[in-house]
Amino acid sequence: MKNIAIVCDSSVALTKEEAHDLNITVAPLTLIYNNKEYLDQIDMTFDDVNELLLQKTHLQTSQPNVGVIINILEELKTKGFDHIYVLSLSSALSGTHSAFHHAIQEVGLDSVTLIDSMSIAGPVQQCAKLIHKLNAEDKSIAEITRAIEELLKHTVSFVYPQTLDQLKISGRISKGAATLASLLKVKPLLYLENGGQTIEKFGTARTEAKVFDMMVAEFKKHDITPDAFDVYYLDSQGEEIADRFNAYLSESIGTFTTSNSKLPAVVAAHAGIGTIAVQWIPKI
Repeated sequence: MKNIAIVCDSSVALTKEEAHDLNITVAPLTLIYNNKEYLDQIDMTFDDVNELLLQKTHLQTSQPNVGVIINILEELKTKGFDHIYVLSLSSALSGTHSAFHHAIQEVGLDSVTLIDSMSIAGPVQQCAKLIHKLNAEDKSIAEITRAIEELLKHTVSFVYPQTLDQLKISGRISKGAATLASLLKVKPLLYLENGGQTIEKFGTARTEAKVFDMMVAEFKKHDITPDAFDVYYLDSQGEEIADRFNAYLSESIGTFTTSNSKLPAVVAAHAGIGTIAVQWIPKI
């Protein structure tokens, strides 16, 4: 078994304890509020982010500081790891992958694999678990990397915000569109398919039940079953909504193995309070 290090950005959505248990070193994303920069989950916690969002504040996010990443990688370099895996959130959503690439070049690491997850949070957590599992089975680095790449081909994320208010504040949609949606009481469902270039609108509905129906229909369409897939839930004070959907999913298809995390700031800053994300990913 090799001595492998894993580095992720803070969109992996793990607590310090969870990251420690998975032997993951976390590079914090940058949060910008009132023109001041904060380190995600160091200077500004999940609760701090939620408090700002409750005030309908314009909160911006940015890639990790390259200098911070360099310091992390230089420290790992001194510890003599056989290999380092760097798992980045989707390059379509952030410049984080490029920041990791630049830092790796600066530090001069050779035994390193940089993976663009083309996703966020749950699938990245699943990749870290897969690395540990295959390393314990004494698989080669090439075999582990191929398995990660294959795993990431089969993941989808739905994002279900309760309103379009924060998307309006962040400039992601026009004020007119947000106002019209509010008047019509339209609930949007957004979608990030692996390899997608952005989070796109999947559909709209007037009720929560219809939104749930849309997601369950996609599970069935793609033959997503409890024996082959796990489900990750992310939320920004939306635990009860996630619980309701999970109950409906269980009734409709069966009981999945699930994991719950906080919605990363990189999504919450745009989607707002009450948002949940539902992600499927193959079992390992």
